[in-house]
Amino acid sequence: MTLAFNPARRNLFRADPRGMRAPIRPPWSLDEAAFVAACTRCAACVDHCPESILVRDLHGYPEASFEREGCTWCGECVRRCEPGALRVRAGVPPWRHKARISDACLAVQGVTCRSCGDACEPRAIRFTPVVGGRARPAIDDSACTGCGACIGTCPVDAIGVKPAAMNAGPLT
Repeated sequence: MTLAFNPARRNLFRADPRGMRAPIRPPWSLDEAAFVAACTRCAACVDHCPESILVRDLHGYPEASFEREGCTWCGECVRRCEPGALRVRAGVPPWRHKARISDACLAVQGVTCRSCGDACEPRAIRFTPVVGGRARPAIDDSACTGCGACIGTCPVDAIGVKPAAMNAGPLT
């Protein structure tokens, strides 16, 4: 069995035609209601994101998509946001999202795979040895920045990021 990257498959399974999934707004976004009220949908943040992680959602607002890269916190989106929907605030992190790994993970299923750990620059994803089995992934929330670099490397779409309020438990 070959596990090759297939963008069409990824987009199909990550699609949200009913708008039920909460969008991951750009780093330093205001809370959702204030963001939507302030954002003019000009797409300056989308057009100038060096990692190309920002895309337009179904309504034209910017959201993060980690299919190819993770966020490097360069701040270009904030610099380009004239309406102020993105603002760096002292003591407030760029966002409070954390990575979550579902049971679809190959390592959880007993197949050796460490692609997410290899992509994780802060080394928040570690593989814990299991007696008589394959090492299993574990996320150190204190080290995870929620940058999303691990997401695009997963061959089975078993990783996602969840907002802080939803961080209890695995990705569902």
